[in-house]
Amino acid sequence: MDTQPVIDLHVHYYTDTFVEAVQNADSIETYWRDDGRLVALWRGGVALTVPQPHPGVAQRLEMMDEIGIQTQVLSVPSPNAYFLPGPQADVVARAVNEEFAGISRDHPERFRSLAMVVMQDADLALNGLTYVLDELGMDGVMLLSNIDGVPLDDARFEPFWQAANDRSLLVYVHPTVPNASHLDTYALSIAIGFFGDTNLAISRLAYSGVFERYPAIRWVFSHLGGTLPFMFPRLDSYWRQFPESREHCPRPPTEYVRDLVFDTASKHGPALKCAVETFGLERLVFGSDFPHVPGGTKPYLEALDAIERTPEEDHRLVVGNAQTLLDGSKV
Repeated sequence: MDTQPVIDLHVHYYTDTFVEAVQNADSIETYWRDDGRLVALWRGGVALTVPQPHPGVAQRLEMMDEIGIQTQVLSVPSPNAYFLPGPQADVVARAVNEEFAGISRDHPERFRSLAMVVMQDADLALNGLTYVLDELGMDGVMLLSNIDGVPLDDARFEPFWQAANDRSLLVYVHPTVPNASHLDTYALSIAIGFFGDTNLAISRLAYSGVFERYPAIRWVFSHLGGTLPFMFPRLDSYWRQFPESREHCPRPPTEYVRDLVFDTASKHGPALKCAVETFGLERLVFGSDFPHVPGGTKPYLEALDAIERTPEEDHRLVVGNAQTLLDGSKV
């Protein structure tokens, strides 16, 4: 494909405030790996690995210019703001959000950002949402696939979904440590559990009727939707077999899933092909999970060569869909 500017919608940035909060939290155990990464253990598994030294703005711009990345959309994944009590989490989230907004103001064409929101406290979540959108001008929020163990379809989050729907909010869902045993060794929580929790979150949001009740929310899910492309027919099969699955979900679940957006954060060509055949290329945006995976962003761009596409489809995949979302519209 012809070289063209790229928007990377799945990019992480860890401010000093956030890293210090993680290191000092009673709920998290941290240690340093031989390769210099800070590892955070939370809720029974590896929740985060932070590369050190962490690439700052200058290093990112150099890399972006070298390989043709127009814009990075900054966010904080697991454990997000959920590892602290609400008031403490709100202090950290506000500091991170303000730093992200400042980076975007200083480099408006190169960096956009998704906010941290203190979902474990309903009032703080709603107040924080108003602040980051109306005062800081951020582009949306990054939430996790569960909120400190609570599924996203829990009734306590209904006021937030209503507010998100009223504002046609961009909600980017990133995986985290699932509620499951046997993930505390071999780093299985982050290696395998994350993807399973993405599947579970999407399924629960469909079956519970959240997707049905709040159609204006602009959803994006990480890593090709976990392993959902391989399991797609099962959603509808068990929706038909079990009446309780249809109680709040009037349409087959895959109809809702086909309205979602998924990022391409995978270097595995067959997985990318499966996602395209399952969801459609028009439901994908480019993402690299930078700076987590050794090798950086370039291998994720090269992996897209596995997908056959026209120049118009290529533009939509690497820049157009993401720009549509950042402009405030649904893909």
